[in-house]
Amino acid sequence: MTRSIMVTALLMALAAFPAVAGGKGGKEGGSSGGESQGAMWATLPGPREIVVPPPQASESLGVVSVSATMWAGSGSAKCRVNFTIENYSSANVALGFIGRTFGAKDELVDNWVITVATLPPNGRTGRLFSCTLGATQFTLVPTSGYDWPPAKCIKAGEETEMCPLTLKLTSTVPIVLNKEEKKEEKKDDKKGKK
Repeated sequence: MTRSIMVTALLMALAAFPAVAGGKGGKEGGSSGGESQGAMWATLPGPREIVVPPPQASESLGVVSVSATMWAGSGSAKCRVNFTIENYSSANVALGFIGRTFGAKDELVDNWVITVATLPPNGRTGRLFSCTLGATQFTLVPTSGYDWPPAKCIKAGEETEMCPLTLKLTSTVPIVLNKEEKKEEKKDDKKGKK
């Protein structure tokens, strides 16, 4: 009997802990009702949605959607990003890309590699990653073996080939395509030379 009371008390304490930890509310950075999820990036200029038509001149087989949702958290989870990939096309698709964020001085903030071997029509998958606060721009870069857009159709078996797919990209952070990391200029180290 005492054991079940202790277990019940422990479960009640665990259930109450998140409410106490996240209950700061107001403008102090609490996460009441998801209010702060996009607020950090809401004032940044730039598009949050881009539609990239297929590179081929033929009619599109449909849309493949990639959505990157970033939010600021608390504690050890200061920043999270969730990639949701949905296939609204009529083909089985494979994807390979690197999601990147850049800061105010065009410095690389984060890199995430996302590969999807097979996503059937009307299929959906997701990837959750940690991120670093300070991102002001978001971009996608195809991985090796992929062109732009970074999606291919899967033919019989596991063979992939370019095909007419439309890519819809949405992000909490403003999107910029063809963004490159700004390299710092190397300064000569004259202190060690005589």
